[in-house]
Amino acid sequence: MIRNLIFDWSGTLGNDESLTLAVTNDVLNAYGAESIDLETYKREFAIPVENFYHPHTGPVPREELDDLFFKRFKQRQLETELFPNAKFLLELLKFRGLHCAILSTMDQTILDQLVQHQQISHLFESVVGNAADKPPILKQLIESKGWNADETLYIGDTPHDIEAAHFAECRAGAAGYGYSGTARLEAERPDVCFDNIADIIKYIDRDHLIATEKKVIATVGGLILNEQNEMLLVKTRKWSDKYGLPGGKIDYGETMEHAYYREIREETGLELDNAEWLVAQDSIESTEFHKPRHFILINYVSRIKGASELQKNYESSTIGWHSYPQAIALNLNKPTREAIHMAYEKGYLTDMKKENL
Repeated sequence: MIRNLIFDWSGTLGNDESLTLAVTNDVLNAYGAESIDLETYKREFAIPVENFYHPHTGPVPREELDDLFFKRFKQRQLETELFPNAKFLLELLKFRGLHCAILSTMDQTILDQLVQHQQISHLFESVVGNAADKPPILKQLIESKGWNADETLYIGDTPHDIEAAHFAECRAGAAGYGYSGTARLEAERPDVCFDNIADIIKYIDRDHLIATEKKVIATVGGLILNEQNEMLLVKTRKWSDKYGLPGGKIDYGETMEHAYYREIREETGLELDNAEWLVAQDSIESTEFHKPRHFILINYVSRIKGASELQKNYESSTIGWHSYPQAIALNLNKPTREAIHMAYEKGYLTDMKKENL
């Protein structure tokens, strides 16, 4: 369940696109560079900002660039507006009892004034500006608040924001309506991408419903085997720090197999192209799961060829390949142990001794 949300400011909550472009061109012009259009800005902008400016301006120090940018920005800062529904979203989160914060590269003084001007200061526990290098600052912010990373969603509109969320091992939300655009952000493997603020509201509502309503939740997962006949297992806090099969929930309108491929890609970075039916299991308020839930666990078997780099997401504390003897010696959750037993019965694990399961 999402309990904590951290937002970038520009391009995520604050709609200052035209202002930012105008001030950026002021900075470029000040160093003899030509102005750029909005599409060029969206395509090229990067953090740290010198990575964006230096091809145009030459090796100007970041501090000098920032000083000029924020000096010009401050003169027109009140032109900034909130994106439609942004204030409603923040008020909804406050009503639900969720914790909220801002983490931005924006100058701290300007950021504080903008938040006060929009009359939303009371909706945040922390407002952190001057975050030129977000990954370590985001991680430190989450730790200082005592928040669980896997219950925290950071939403931003640049690849640097997605990088920061991955570094902090929290959920990565991509504001596709901001400066960078959806395609550029999706290349960074966010956990969820939003086309507008209304999408964030729907996502929070869905998460709240799943967490609070007694309903059956359908999930897909898989016993994934490599060429060395090792199986892929993940360790998660949700299953009481036990090991289990990678997978997740089926989205509305999604086929089981499509959900399986998507969840494996999101949780492990693997692109699967085969899936054989293994078993469907009931898991009704298992004491191993961190909250009372009724799951239907639908599991497949897949094989991969060649070496593939694993990329775990916020859900897993550990991910790795295990031989059969290693796997059955782990602290497996009950459904996973049963799925391995079923795989043996169906002939997938012919070199494992049945009595060891």
